[in-house]
Amino acid sequence: MQFSHVNHQARSRAGLGLGLAIVLSGCPSDDTTADDVASETGTGTSTNDDVGDSDTTSESGTTTDTSTDTSTDTGTSTDTTSDTSTDTSTDTGTSTDTSTDTSTDTTTDNGPETIYAIQDGTVPTDTAVEVVGVWVTALRANGVFAQELPGGQNSGIFVYVGAMGPDISGLVIGDLVDITGTATEFAGLTEIDASLGTVTETGMIAPIAPDLVTTVGLDAEPWESVYVRIESDLSVSSLPGFDEFQVTDVDGMAIIDNYFYNLIVDGDVDFPNFGVGATFTAIQGIVNLNQNLFKLAPRSASDLEGYMPSGNPVVGVDDLVPGELVITEIMYDPNKNACTEPGCEWIEVYNATGNQVDLLGLRIQDSQLNPMAQGTIMISLVVPPGGYVWLGHVAMNWPYNLQADAYMGNNPSFNNSGSDSAAILNSVEILDQTALYTTQGATDNGISWKLKGPAVPSAAANDMAGNWCWSTTVFDVDSGSPKAANEAGCNPNLP
Repeated sequence: MQFSHVNHQARSRAGLGLGLAIVLSGCPSDDTTADDVASETGTGTSTNDDVGDSDTTSESGTTTDTSTDTSTDTGTSTDTTSDTSTDTSTDTGTSTDTSTDTSTDTTTDNGPETIYAIQDGTVPTDTAVEVVGVWVTALRANGVFAQELPGGQNSGIFVYVGAMGPDISGLVIGDLVDITGTATEFAGLTEIDASLGTVTETGMIAPIAPDLVTTVGLDAEPWESVYVRIESDLSVSSLPGFDEFQVTDVDGMAIIDNYFYNLIVDGDVDFPNFGVGATFTAIQGIVNLNQNLFKLAPRSASDLEGYMPSGNPVVGVDDLVPGELVITEIMYDPNKNACTEPGCEWIEVYNATGNQVDLLGLRIQDSQLNPMAQGTIMISLVVPPGGYVWLGHVAMNWPYNLQADAYMGNNPSFNNSGSDSAAILNSVEILDQTALYTTQGATDNGISWKLKGPAVPSAAANDMAGNWCWSTTVFDVDSGSPKAANEAGCNPNLP
């Protein structure tokens, strides 16, 4: 950043007109006459031609010399100097010199940039920048979020300091700071890299109210890194994982980020029984860009207002005890004409609790119980009490017209030779494991092994192979009843 300065410099030129009195005295002569005598008092007259001008000097006369010098130096500030001097000297006569010198100096300095200009692209990337008088809206270990006082679109930015940059440990929300650094882009996020620059506290203000936006409106580039607020009947609609959650209202959906404050991990006291169906009246924070999605990141529990827990709270798999989830159906040998195993194998799971259960993090294994060859549910999948879900292997290999509720990945691979089983686990223990199934060769291709209905499924019942048989209901290219209660009858072609 260059700072403007004005260098005043007066330049003057003076021409000095000097009347020269020339005293002529000849050698003594007997022929001296009155005409041959030049009076020392300057009564004689001489004429001299100088630089093409007619210049007549009389020793008793007056000469006036006026010069004007004008030079223009272009810059941003204007410096005008007028120097007028009058020099009068008399040597048996009078000389007058008048000089006027005028210079104009203009220098350009745009002064400090604004966050607005950096965010909207007026200031190019990789440009050295200085912003002054902006306020701190949020803090992280490696930087701060800062914002222009008027707020609005393009008013906020992340200032990266890194591990070796300026010390920001003493800053708090509401501090006013001046920043020097470089405008840059990192993973799509516009930043000021101040790791080799400065972040200087200059004062403090009472925190300014956030900009009010809608759930749909905050998903826009101009709100990146700005302190905003959404107000509505905000209902928690899903738990997509990564300690985030989604809220919906009449306008649309917003992702609530854990960038500063992790409600899922740290919110038990402030938000008891949090889960799908819980509501808030307002949420505010910083608009963060993560994985090409704009997310609203509350800075603390106080940024989430008007909390009401769900009337039927959602519990996670780690809140369950063995027997509260039941495996009710296994497709271990799908139709080989429709897919390539194990990509289209699947299981069905029943929620035997009185609560909604989110299957995020559920682990699936076979009889080997090998954690190195297991599948995992990586998305939020809420199962209502008494509900069934369909858990498939790999979506890209899926042979059916209907998609599964969630996919576990490439593992485990259920064998077709029998003496195998399915098991489901949370992070600490087995929640349910089936009896070992016995295969029937080619006759069971595309036919699921299922817990007999219509009794309510239980973990105790599915421990006994005699309570299982092969499905009769036809669906798509196979036989089975995924996502629904199993039929009472058994396939007559299979024992």
